[in-house]
Amino acid sequence: MKGVIQAFIGSIIIHALYMGSAMLVGAVKTTLYKPDVVNAWEQVGALQNETAFGKVMSPSVYSLTFLWTALICGIVILSYKKIVILKQK
Repeated sequence: MKGVIQAFIGSIIIHALYMGSAMLVGAVKTTLYKPDVVNAWEQVGALQNETAFGKVMSPSVYSLTFLWTALICGIVILSYKKIVILKQK
């Protein structure tokens, strides 16, 4: 049971790092963006009438990635424990 809890905690940490790094990259790109106003007048195009932020994924996709990551973390934890036990013998 302890290994299952460790696997879920590992999955939570991995997902938090992934989402946090995605937000950090977006914030840095937004901060460093400098529009080219001078050359923008030469290339006039149609304006968009809709704006989209990110992409929408169903909650089932997030739960599946969480479970698969927990499964992989569990396999890694069990493998690590078996390697450590074999080295102690």
